[in-house]
Amino acid sequence: MSTPKSLPLTVQAPLTSNLGARVVIGSDQLRLSYDKTNIYWLLVVDRVSLEVKVNITFSDNHDVPSQIAPYQGDSKYLLILTTSLINSANIPTGAFYNYLVSEGAGPQLDRMEQIYETLNCSNWGWFAYTYVAIMGDDSTDGFEEFSFTNSTIMTISLMPIKVGGDYYYTPVRK
Repeated sequence: MSTPKSLPLTVQAPLTSNLGARVVIGSDQLRLSYDKTNIYWLLVVDRVSLEVKVNITFSDNHDVPSQIAPYQGDSKYLLILTTSLINSANIPTGAFYNYLVSEGAGPQLDRMEQIYETLNCSNWGWFAYTYVAIMGDDSTDGFEEFSFTNSTIMTISLMPIKVGGDYYYTPVRK
């Protein structure tokens, strides 16, 4: 079997009402309708087959969605999280915030929290946040984008790394 090629991974978190959130892996595109607002969108993707195992939207900013429980702690999966025109009062808190930190989220999540705590949500109404990580991998940080002034578009690559007899697509900066 020949080595598979690296694939682009592009994730869009809109901050305007005329765009929908998008996740594009190679040439395969998933998108949310532009009228889906004030929500988180979470995907769990198999790193070998690139099959989407979980595809959910939710607005609860405190709890970890139960649908991802079977995949937590398993580095065979990618976690892709993005937002769709989400209100600043819905920044991650509680168990959801702790889960993101445990999966390697950091500087941009901290920046979001500091802006919210010091400037209050009434000074900025909406935010865009995107996070990509290998689930359960404590050895690497994930990839984050955050903005309260513009939509975010994350561009990284999925590089195939041979582990045993399989190639695992691994997120890397381009």
